[in-house]
Amino acid sequence: MENERPKLADVAAAAGVSRATASRALNGMPGTTEAVRDKVRAVAARLGFEPHAAARALATGRATAGTRERIEVLIVDPDPEAMSVKPYYGRVLTGAMRVLADHDVALQVRRVAAPPGADDDPPFGRVLINMPVAAVGPRPRTRTIALGASAPGIRFVAPDNDGGGHQAADHLIVTGRRRIGAVFGPATPCALERKAGFLRVTDGAGRAVAAVDGDFTRARAYAAARELLARNPDLDAVFAACDVSALGVLQALRESGRRVPDDVAVVSFDGSAIAEAADLSSVYMPVEEEAASAVRWLLDPASPNPGRLPTTLTLRGSSWNG
Repeated sequence: MENERPKLADVAAAAGVSRATASRALNGMPGTTEAVRDKVRAVAARLGFEPHAAARALATGRATAGTRERIEVLIVDPDPEAMSVKPYYGRVLTGAMRVLADHDVALQVRRVAAPPGADDDPPFGRVLINMPVAAVGPRPRTRTIALGASAPGIRFVAPDNDGGGHQAADHLIVTGRRRIGAVFGPATPCALERKAGFLRVTDGAGRAVAAVDGDFTRARAYAAARELLARNPDLDAVFAACDVSALGVLQALRESGRRVPDDVAVVSFDGSAIAEAADLSSVYMPVEEEAASAVRWLLDPASPNPGRLPTTLTLRGSSWNG
C-alpha cells in the first residue's frame, strides 16, 4: 500500500544489501564499511524509514545480553586439555579481546574434537583454527576467516611459517650441527609449512634429517624424541615444531643424560612464554597480532589484508652459548 510505513526489508532491497547488513548499517554495528553505512542511511532517509525503538534495542544488543552480536573462535583440537596446556590459544584470545575492547561484540570460544556438522546458529563472524580444508565448505553461512591457510576462497592470516623453519635450520647448520633430528607437527598447513622451510635448508646443506611427526603435545614429543635417540644416539641437534613439543624433547634428552646445548642443541617454534621460561631458542610468531588482524577484518571487511606476518628466531641457551 502507498501509505504503508516502510520496513527494514524495503530499505535493504532499495540499497541492494541484505536485511542483516541494512540493520547493522543503520545501528552503527560492526561488519559494514563506511560507504555501505552511508548508502543505507541515505536510502532510509529517502524512504522515510524509522526503526521501532524496541527493535533497535534488540538489533544493537542493548536490550538483553543474549542479543549481542558475537564473534566465535572455533578451535578444532582433539586434546581435551588443549586450552590449558597450549599457550597458542591463550595468545589468540588476547589478540582478539584487544580489538573487541571498544566494541559491543561478545567473544565466544568453542573447542571441538572434530569439525562440527550443522551450523544452526551462526555467529556474526567466525575465526577458524585447525579446520581441515574439506570441512570448511564452499560457502560458509557467516563471515569467516582462518588462522593459517585453509580452504580456497577462505581469507586467512598466518605467520611466515616457512621462513621460520628456514631460520631454525640455518641456525643449526651455521653453528656446526651435523646430525640433526626433528619432531615435526601434525598435517596442518602451519606445521607442514614449518617442516618444508626446515627441510629445504637442511637438504640444501646436505644434512639428512632423522624425523618423526608429532601432534603439538608434550607427551607425543617425548615419545618421539626417545624414538629418535634410540635410532640415532649420536644426534647433536633437534628441531621441535612448537614450544610445547620442545618440552617433551628436553625431558627425553635430560633423562638420557644428554647435555643441552653441549651435546644436543634444541630449537623450537612459537616464541611463547614457555620458550622464555625454559631458556629455549624459538622462532617467535606474532600470534596476538595475527588474531587481532583476523578480528579487525570480521568487523570491517574493507580493512587491509596483512598477508604473512614476519617470524624471528630468538636465540637462548638451548642452542647457543655465545
